Amino acid sequence: MKKMYISCDMEGITGICSNRQRNMGDQLYAWGQKMMVRELSTVVNLFAAKGVGEFVVNDSHNNMLNLLIDELPEQVSLISGSHKTDSMMQGIGPEFDGAVFIGYHGRAGLADALLSHTYSESIYEVCLNGVPVGETTLNAAFCGYHGVPLLLASGDNHVADEVASLKSGAHGVIVKRGITRSAGMMFHPAKVEQLYREAIDRVFQADIQPFRLQTPVRMELTLREQQMADMVQRIPGMQRSGPAQLRFEHADYATVFHAFLATTSISSTNYLK
Repeated sequence: MKKMYISCDMEGITGICSNRQRNMGDQLYAWGQKMMVRELSTVVNLFAAKGVGEFVVNDSHNNMLNLLIDELPEQVSLISGSHKTDSMMQGIGPEFDGAVFIGYHGRAGLADALLSHTYSESIYEVCLNGVPVGETTLNAAFCGYHGVPLLLASGDNHVADEVASLKSGAHGVIVKRGITRSAGMMFHPAKVEQLYREAIDRVFQADIQPFRLQTPVRMELTLREQQMADMVQRIPGMQRSGPAQLRFEHADYATVFHAFLATTSISSTNYLK
């Protein structure tokens, strides 16, 4: 294994449980950013010790300006900035030997998943082939579309459950446990480092396959309000199935994934009460 792709979010980093720690401009954000850098650097250094020589990291949180290249290990190239065509998965491609998701979180609608959401606060639920999913599954399937296996994903216990549901051999790393959406049991960074060390050891002993969905892929969306669906149904191929429900089906998962990303953009930025 020589080249690795990492998508790094923030809500699933240990210690983070509040908007004040994840929103740039708040006085607690700098601490959350520091924890994000620390956890990412831990993972990079552990994989580098196993012989991985090149890492492409995609800053996947909010405005995607949270990671600073001079604070990261020198093996890292950083994709920074927002308005990326592939959003949290910008830069993934068949040239990678594996992918890792760091700082991920539970899907929208889970009561005890810390800071749970699915890409956008406008999304109430998204299902793929009838199964409710979060960012972990959506993004793992995009890795699989490119033939890249998701090796491990970290976050709270709900992230680990979603990783296990993929049944691809990928490993989940639990760095905290949810109590409510805004409170949880946080693990000390020293313990988190040991959990990563153990999980990465298992990665190199396991047979992990790319996660692929059965095609055609059927995506069903429930948005927060019906006016959002009014605009999203303008997407070619998007069918209205209820007041705030939509359906999209296609044989090509990249098309489905991009339709989902378009939905999050349209419903978040153009929604007018």
